Amino acid sequence: MPFHAGLIEPVDIMLPGLPSDLDGLRIAHVSDLHVHGVRRRYDRLVRQLAATPFDLLVLTGDYMSNQGQEPAALNVLEKLCTHAVPAHGVYGVFGNHDTHVLRRMSAPLPIHWLDNKAMTLPGLPLDLLGFGFLDCGWADTLATLAHWNGDPRSADRARILLCHYPSCLPVAADLGVHLMLSGHTHGGQCRLPGRLALINSSDLPLRLTCGVLRHQETLCVVSRGLGEVKLPIRLLCPRQIPLLTLRRGPLPGVETPHIKAVRRW
Repeated sequence: MPFHAGLIEPVDIMLPGLPSDLDGLRIAHVSDLHVHGVRRRYDRLVRQLAATPFDLLVLTGDYMSNQGQEPAALNVLEKLCTHAVPAHGVYGVFGNHDTHVLRRMSAPLPIHWLDNKAMTLPGLPLDLLGFGFLDCGWADTLATLAHWNGDPRSADRARILLCHYPSCLPVAADLGVHLMLSGHTHGGQCRLPGRLALINSSDLPLRLTCGVLRHQETLCVVSRGLGEVKLPIRLLCPRQIPLLTLRRGPLPGVETPHIKAVRRW
C-alpha cells in the first residue's frame, strides 16, 4: 500500500510559557514504520520528508515487525538520516517490536537514542527525554531522571518526552513534561466510520487511540504511524507523519484528573 500525498499532517501545538526561542519550532514525528522489506514507498517517504522544512526529527519506535527484518529497517533509518537532515538533529527511542539486534545495528547512526536517557539540545531552551522498554517491560523513570541535568521546576525551558507507549502520559505529567510524543496504536489501523478504532494494543480506552491528548498540564501527540502489523492493510486510518509547530498559547481543553482527547484524527 503506497504512501499518499497527504502523509505529512501539520499540527499546531499550543504550550503556555513556551520560551520565545522555541515559538515556531517545527518537529517531524515519525513512528511505527514496521519495515517488512524493500519497498518503494519508503523512498517516497524519505523524499517527502527531505522536501519538507522542519527543525527537529523525532522517532518513536517500531521500525520493524519481526526478527530478520533488521537489515531492511536499518536501511530505511539510514536513508532518513542521509536525506532528512534537520538543523537540530535526529532523536529517537525504540518500540516493543525493535529487537536487540536492531538496537545494536542502529547504534552508529547519527541518531541520538534516548531510551531511558535525557539531554539538553545545544543552543535551545529545550530538554528531550526518552523512555525505553527493553527488558524490564516498563520505562526506567529513575534512570531517565538520573541522566537528566535539568530542573523539572524550571519555567524557562520546554520539556519533551519521547515514548513509544501513550499510556505513559500520567507519568509524563507527574514529571512536569510539557509535551509527550508517542505511537504504538497505529490509530487503530482498521477503523469503523466515525474514526472508531476496534483495537489499539494499549490500555488506553479506544476513544483515546490517537490524536492530541491532555492529562493535567501535559499534552501527548499519538501518531497514527506509518506501518501495519498482522494484516498489511489500513482501513479508514491513513498513515501519518505529524509535523508539529510549537506555539506559545493556552493549552487546549481543560485540566481534569483524567486523560482527555483535545484533538482527534
